[in-house]
Amino acid sequence: MRPRLVPVAMAVVCAVLGAAVPASARDATAPSATAAELPGPIEDYFDLSDFAPEPWRPFRSEDTTLPGGTYCSFDLHLRVVEDEEMVRVDSRYPDGSVHINEYKGKLIVDFVNADTGATVRRDLSGSGAEEFRPDGTRKTLGGVGPFGVRFKATDAYPAGYYVVDGIHVTTWDTAGRRHMPLAIGSEENICETLA
Repeated sequence: MRPRLVPVAMAVVCAVLGAAVPASARDATAPSATAAELPGPIEDYFDLSDFAPEPWRPFRSEDTTLPGGTYCSFDLHLRVVEDEEMVRVDSRYPDGSVHINEYKGKLIVDFVNADTGATVRRDLSGSGAEEFRPDGTRKTLGGVGPFGVRFKATDAYPAGYYVVDGIHVTTWDTAGRRHMPLAIGSEENICETLA
């Protein structure tokens, strides 16, 4: 088994699953790990062959309402309370389109049951990365929580809006159906919390 580094100062594309990165991007002080100590083969989740991070830039989430029956039985309103998120492109396809985006920074959100007014505030300030297929469709979303992921009734995971903590990976098959092949840590279904 070849050793892999889990860079301390690297962003989540590598930290999410302990991926190997080009020697020029490694943190020499990072602890080493063997493949057997990692949660799974990195190649199954992210393709890091063209890892070439661009500069960080601000990213802002917007308030939104998710219609009842899609994720929760009620309209779920997400109200952004604090947002200091950053995004950078970690790799691009030869045509210049984004292959992998990486996210970090503070995000605090109020989740509101639009029917009852019940509200909970959650910290979604984890770090994560998303990979796109060449056609622009989403392939993988992974992160070190806390962050939010959502699943419809037609997905391969129980429907809901989840605040996850720990290490989680969500994948989309070519039909758009979502799966969660890696879940290490906690999952809170906000729909159940606010029901």
